[in-house]
Amino acid sequence: MSTPEPSAPPDRSVTPSNDDFSDLTGPPAAPTERSGAARVARWAAIGTCVAILALWAFVYIWAARAKPVDKLGDPTFAKQAQQVCATTMARLAGLPPASASKTNVARAAVVVQTDEELAQMLDQLEHIAPRTGTDGRMVHDWLTDYHTYLSNRVSYAQRLRTDPAARFYESEKQPGEQITIPVDTLATANGMNSCTAPEDLS
Repeated sequence: MSTPEPSAPPDRSVTPSNDDFSDLTGPPAAPTERSGAARVARWAAIGTCVAILALWAFVYIWAARAKPVDKLGDPTFAKQAQQVCATTMARLAGLPPASASKTNVARAAVVVQTDEELAQMLDQLEHIAPRTGTDGRMVHDWLTDYHTYLSNRVSYAQRLRTDPAARFYESEKQPGEQITIPVDTLATANGMNSCTAPEDLS
């Protein structure tokens, strides 16, 4: 009687399945969802940039076409006024600089001469100024401001004759705005550069 061979011990090794490696690699990614969100964010950024550029383009185009507040509708007065003012400024250029005067009396005399020339200039401008409509109102206000500035100069010359330390003071159109600001603004807006306030007292 033969003795049976002992049976082999059972093989306890287990072949790993795909599930066993899932913990090593982490949860599966969702590439489709991520790429979709990235596209939305990218297009949103592009749309924002385009909107900003369009807004600024509109602002620049509108500003270029918009009529300046101090622009006269009819250029006739501006052209004539520029000629009148240019003639006056040429005569003023022939006067000695007030700042170069050796005494306060001599300085006051130069200021008086300048003021007389400016007064004649304003008289000529009033003769050719428009009388009606928006242009008439704007020019009237401008001439009024210029006369105010001239009265400031006259007052300064009077004080300067007796006070070597006298200083020139300008009236204010409104708080914090010297009267020469609206004078110069309308003049430059309409090509009347010679009609700006002289700077001989600065």
